[in-house]
Amino acid sequence: MNPAPVQVHFLLDDLLVEAPAGTRLQDIADAAGADLTFACRSGSCGTCRVRVTAGLDHCSPAGPEERDFLDALKAPADHRLACQVAVHGDVTLEVLGP
Repeated sequence: MNPAPVQVHFLLDDLLVEAPAGTRLQDIADAAGADLTFACRSGSCGTCRVRVTAGLDHCSPAGPEERDFLDALKAPADHRLACQVAVHGDVTLEVLGP
């Protein structure tokens, strides 16, 4: 059985994308051609930093490396690294970058 689809809204592109629940934002952005840069794809460079403007509770929890990176930037709780996030419900994102 396939997971129910979720909707991801990339505000910068005004792009609304549907994907299976549990899909990583990195994969969704790549497949949709969203204007979101990924350099390291491992959560250590910050080029894929986004602000989750809606649906933060639908994002996978931040792992220790992501949390340490964002804490070092003094980033608010709604900032995430798209390469580290899987979405389990509808989300809206603002691309921030490094």
